[in-house]
This record gives sequence, C-alpha cells and structure tokens, in this order.
Amino acid sequence: MADALEVAAEVLGVDRVEQVAELGGSRRSVVRRVRAGAETFIVKEYLQPEEMTWSREAAGLKAADGVRAPRLIGVRADPPVVVMSDLGRGPDVADALLGSEAALGRDRILAWAQAVGELQARTADRLDVFRDSLAGGVPTDATVGVFDAVGPALATLCATNGLPWADAVPDAIQDVLDPLRTGPDLALTPGDTCPDNNLLGPDGLMLLDFEHAEIRHRAWEAAYLRVPWPSCWCAWQVPDGISALALQAYLDASYGIDGPPPTFPADLDAATLLWCILTVSWFLPAALDADSAHLADDDRMPGRRTLTLARLGLAAGLPGPRPLVSWVESLRTELLDRWGDHPLRLAPAFR
Repeated sequence: MADALEVAAEVLGVDRVEQVAELGGSRRSVVRRVRAGAETFIVKEYLQPEEMTWSREAAGLKAADGVRAPRLIGVRADPPVVVMSDLGRGPDVADALLGSEAALGRDRILAWAQAVGELQARTADRLDVFRDSLAGGVPTDATVGVFDAVGPALATLCATNGLPWADAVPDAIQDVLDPLRTGPDLALTPGDTCPDNNLLGPDGLMLLDFEHAEIRHRAWEAAYLRVPWPSCWCAWQVPDGISALALQAYLDASYGIDGPPPTFPADLDAATLLWCILTVSWFLPAALDADSAHLADDDRMPGRRTLTLARLGLAAGLPGPRPLVSWVESLRTELLDRWGDHPLRLAPAFR
C-alpha cells in the first residue's frame, strides 16, 4: 500500500514530495507540510479510516471552496489521504484565550464568530456539493445521531455509580432535539470549531480541521459561545458581554441583514442544553474516577469535575422538559455533595 507522501505526489501530479514538517494531529490523523517544487501543501493522513473522517473533511473543504478554509487539492480513499492548500503559520484563538491580553482575546473570539458565520452564509447554496461529495453511507449530519446513545449511556453510568436517574430522560432529550433536526437553519460546519482549530493569517481567521464536517442547525455553532466551547479542551468561561458581542457577530455574518428567524432563541436554548447533556456524558466517567488524568484544573484547561459541574449548572437554568431539568438539578446536587464546588474560571486572558 502506498504511504501518505506517495499518495500526495500522485494527487499533485509530481514524482515525489518532500516532507517539510510534521504538524501534529491526533489519535485520528497525522498532518504534514510538504513541498512540491516551489509550493507547499498540507497532507492529512487518517489513522482510523472506518470512521470516514477523511470523507467528511474532503467533502467539507470542497463545499467551502476556500471560504474561510483551506482549498481541497485532492483526496484518496485507500489509503485515506486529503491534500489541501497550505495557509501558512499563524496564531489561533486558543493562543489568545490562554494569554494575558483581554482585548486580544475579545478580538479573536469575534473573528472566530465572523469566520464561522461567513462560511455558513457563503456556502448556503453549496450544501448539495457536500452531500454529493460524501462517500456512500456517510450521513450528512452527525450530531443529531449521537444523541441516540446518550440516554442509555447516562442511565448505565448513573446506575453504576449510585447517581440520580429518571427513566423519562432519554425521551426528553429527543423532544429537545426535534426542532434542530430539519428546516431552513441548516448550514455547513467544520463540526469541531474549537479555539485551536483555526489560524490567523493575512486573509483573516481561517478555519481548520473539517474531520467532523456536517450539515446541522446553526444553533449548534451559536451555542459554542454560551457553553462555551463544548467539544474543546480549553473551555474556560468567556465574559458574558464578550459572549453576547460574539453571538451577534455570528448571527450578522451567518444570517445577514434579515437576521435569524423568530424561533432562533428557543433553538439556541435547545442546542445549549443538549451540548451540556452530551458533554456531561463525555466528562462524567473521568470525573468520577479519582485517579483519572485531567481531574483538576491546570494552567491550560479546566478539569473534568469543573466542566461537569459547569455544564450541569448551565443546563439547570435553561428551559426544557421538566423531567430532564429536574434530573440535571438532582445530579448536580449529588455531585456537589461528593466533590464540593469547582467553579469554572474565566479564560486566563480575562482574569
């Protein structure tokens, strides 16, 4: 089987490419900068092809067509490799949040909000490009389907650890999810728009990492600013005033002068509540394990107990089905009794 660099050379139509640097990645992928002649490109190799993240990334970049994102150069399925344009080097939102300048932190968050909104506005007529570019069997949405397993997972977790549970919770989660399944608010998203998945360059803030690209309701992205950063490691609190400014910047960029529909505030509450529930299902197992890594806050990221309690606290104050909100309140009360309070602090830039 050809390796990633051989595939990249084939995609680029050259005899060989030279690796300039390995830029990191994750358990799912390896990212490299390569040189072909006088130009450099980014080559992304996918280590878990069965997850089909290579297909989502290629389809997302093709639909984005360079709007606040790298340009897709080519893709191969076997081995799974995506070649994209090289946006160069630059700081990201996470750098600013973990720094010491409040104004810089505010400006980067606003740039993030505008970039995500602009991507969605300018790809509104290209959603079929995304759908048609996905490999067979890959659904256009991913977030909605994740919730099928959340209720059962939480039920098992609570039963195993002597935590409060209510059998009505799984159905209540689906009720909250219903307004976000379809409708005119669906838009393209990279899927994991964390503070470190972007790059500030000459053309402004550019979005990176489309491995989880999908078409989903805009409220999911807007809720990133309220939770905040639900799927991200550096999920420190953002001052309310800056969060409100960024939300308006996102809405202006995504919806334009017409603004969002009247249903959007309720949809935003629903997405915020669901992000809280989903991420509690992610973080609670580690938070219950006294020997787990990242149990307590460190200089760069909140601990799992901090995030779990913060998400439950936010969820308890949101409108939602009474069985769901009551369970959230009782779970938070029990965990506070066990752990004590772990307040979520502001990001370092705002302290």
